[in-house]
Amino acid sequence: MPQCTKKDWFAIKSPKKNSYKGQNGKLLILAGSQTYHGALILSIKAAVRFCDLVYVFTHQANDTLLAPLKAESPNIIVLTPQNISQFFKTIDAYLAGPGWEKNLQNQTLLKKMLLTKKPIVIDATALSLLDLNNLHKKVLLTPHKKEFEELFKLPPTEKNAKAMAKKYKCTILLKGQTDVIASPTHSKQNKTGNQGMTKGGTGDVLAGLTAALLAAKNTPYKSACAAAYLNGLAADSLEKRMGPHFSSEDLANELPLTAQSLEVKKAK
Repeated sequence: MPQCTKKDWFAIKSPKKNSYKGQNGKLLILAGSQTYHGALILSIKAAVRFCDLVYVFTHQANDTLLAPLKAESPNIIVLTPQNISQFFKTIDAYLAGPGWEKNLQNQTLLKKMLLTKKPIVIDATALSLLDLNNLHKKVLLTPHKKEFEELFKLPPTEKNAKAMAKKYKCTILLKGQTDVIASPTHSKQNKTGNQGMTKGGTGDVLAGLTAALLAAKNTPYKSACAAAYLNGLAADSLEKRMGPHFSSEDLANELPLTAQSLEVKKAK
């Protein structure tokens, strides 16, 4: 199987010099709960660096946590149950699931998003709320091995990832020591990353990055390959400086530096 390389990052669309705010991706993140607020923060921190606008819908208990982020970044727009539906028409992509509770409200929201047929990254708890019959070609699933097995009732192998992507006409990023990215027609492995990524939250960072690239009008397959490669490469850069003793927040902050390093090397 082919490997993800820096070429996958270079295949991602770059903002044009004459583009304006919002043209390079509007993302709606539906994440977090009263217990798992960190997933929301980490996915936001990754996403705001790689698309223009990030809308957020979360459990009301997280309102105080969002306040400093709103002050720090003009790209965060917090939605309410009263106005969220009107933004479904204007956003370019969704991220659903990091830190979610498993409940009927979230299941209903997920189904509503899928019915819009817009690009969507489905991660974490949202995978357990998913009706496979609602999948479509703009869906990107990001399960780890256990989540894959629970979702498809199959062992989490490369062969099965490719088979399920083809069967349901979606893209799958199967996370592991070696990531497997499969679409109905293409597949790759990603081997960047290290043991420091076993810490909680690194998957939330990956989800935020992947969804931002998807919102910036890249295909699910290109978004998955580029995000998996860059996320692991950023972790490898941190390991060189800190060993495996870096946090998920360190990883989110390292992403744009790693991306810029690749782009500088390309320009030489």
